[in-house]
Amino acid sequence: MDTNRGLSAVEKIPAEVWLQIFQDVPRSTDLHSVSVASRRFRDLTTRALHRDLVWMNGKHVAENFSVWETNEGMENSVRSLQLGRTAALDNFLHNGTSQVTPGQLQAILFARIRLFTNLSTLTFTDMSIYSGHFALIHALPQLRSLRFDHCMFHHDAAEDVNNKSLPITELTMLNIRSGSRIRTHGPPVVQIPIAAVHAWQQPVHPVHPLDPLARVLSLAVAQNLRTLTVDASADVFRLVFNASDAEARGWTVPASLEHVYIARDHTVAAWEPNQPANWGGGGHGVFPDTHLYHFCTLATNLRTVSTPLFASAQLTVAPEDLPVGLERFAAPLETAQFVAAVCDLKALGLLKCGLKGGEGLTALEDIACVRPGLKMLSMEVKAWDPEVVPAVSLHFRELRRLKVVYDSVGPDENYIVSLAPDFLANLPDLHTLEMYRLPKHGGFIPAHPKHLFDPSWGSIEEELRDILIGWNRFCPKLRKVQLVSGYIMTRAFEGATWTLQKVHRLEQVEDLEY
Repeated sequence: MDTNRGLSAVEKIPAEVWLQIFQDVPRSTDLHSVSVASRRFRDLTTRALHRDLVWMNGKHVAENFSVWETNEGMENSVRSLQLGRTAALDNFLHNGTSQVTPGQLQAILFARIRLFTNLSTLTFTDMSIYSGHFALIHALPQLRSLRFDHCMFHHDAAEDVNNKSLPITELTMLNIRSGSRIRTHGPPVVQIPIAAVHAWQQPVHPVHPLDPLARVLSLAVAQNLRTLTVDASADVFRLVFNASDAEARGWTVPASLEHVYIARDHTVAAWEPNQPANWGGGGHGVFPDTHLYHFCTLATNLRTVSTPLFASAQLTVAPEDLPVGLERFAAPLETAQFVAAVCDLKALGLLKCGLKGGEGLTALEDIACVRPGLKMLSMEVKAWDPEVVPAVSLHFRELRRLKVVYDSVGPDENYIVSLAPDFLANLPDLHTLEMYRLPKHGGFIPAHPKHLFDPSWGSIEEELRDILIGWNRFCPKLRKVQLVSGYIMTRAFEGATWTLQKVHRLEQVEDLEY
């Protein structure tokens, strides 16, 4: 007997197939459009719409908390969660008849998250982190990407956990700090272990003043870790891998670690030629100083190192100590040039370049002698030099991505219009060009001008598209162009229409992708 008789074509397709299809729909607005097509699609898209959750405050949580009660089993569909300050939950989850403590509210939230057994990406933003958060992290078997941003860690948050056993492959820790009290401004931020709701009232214990974050930072020893991103506030190189008792604690560099990125506080726009380079801000002198270099001699499988400072001027870098498989490297000019001479790099970033007129061009000539096959080249220069792009097009014909950022008045319209036929045409594999002025004062908030050169255009998108139409014939593989810090032009394939994307914040890390 045919059980599918009388069913529509949509109903005959199993739910699992539809869910797989909906997972490939990138935008939630498109899923909302699909959801109104039928009741079946409404039920199916509900799961798809909740695969990536953003719970940045109590209101975000409350707005869809009831969904989990009415859609049984939907927890398995969640793949990523961004969690922010959730104390405002008490305004939404009180039943009106009984008082619920902040600890109980937090326990409700944690109990829900624990059911997200397929959660692979977890982000904590602007939160106080306690032992309950680490218990939660260790209870998620599929967790692969973990990020802390602007978070404060209680002194015993990671006291009784073995972070080496975590399954994460990607870790990011930015703008973190230690602290023994919940901040007093705004609503209280409360994080509680599920098994002990009263734990949020535990007394504060003293912490060693020289090592307040070491156990937290030991997240970096997770045995499967492949990518590590930190800034000066998360000095794992000094506090973890260079700790006097690191070996006794089992704090060894993961054998799987391949990529290390160090975020910086400012760009070359903040540099002065005669001032010492200090990217620290952590209270321990220059960061990362000699500790990063020592770390790299231990991380033998590293393929990528991107840092605003690799080693102090007093330290001699020994080529034989560098990872033999290093392929991507970004650092201040002198160090980057040295590493390029001894390692078979495919991607190279020259930071803090051009403070002594002409040194960038000289460096390009020297690098081209040993690495003419570079696939990606990034240059951060103090002043725009019109000879940089001609030199690049002459020496590096295999480039796929070129990035030149500067802190001065840039090229005029005639230079930009002629860029493709005169120079970029010599780079047949080029798919990405980034060439723009850095934001003022060394920050990362981009500029969003109404026009690039000519105010008579109706929009900057029209003006940029007109420029790029003239480039199409000479750069058929070009897919991404950034000529101003606040906007990117992209196209999906050769002949497609160029479209504008707004950039809200520039990256603090040079990713060296190509």
